[in-house]
Amino acid sequence: MFINDSARKIIMGPMKKLCSECKARFDVELADMEEGDAVACPECNLEYTIIAGKKGVLKLIESKELEMDEEGEEGGDEESEDYDSD
Repeated sequence: MFINDSARKIIMGPMKKLCSECKARFDVELADMEEGDAVACPECNLEYTIIAGKKGVLKLIESKELEMDEEGEEGGDEESEDYDSD
């Protein structure tokens, strides 16, 4: 995928984030980050995960929100675990 220089600056430049928990504003330098990296709010330590959204644009979502999405995709494997029955 080709990304021109002006788009790269938008994608790889600093991202401003408003914490959903404490409403603090902070910057995240995406040039040093890649998908899957974790970033914590400097005020309340709420953890965010970097994901690639549509068209490869990096964005931050709450880590607990990402975990809930992943659990929903598994389809309830908790009940299908093998247990020894006596």
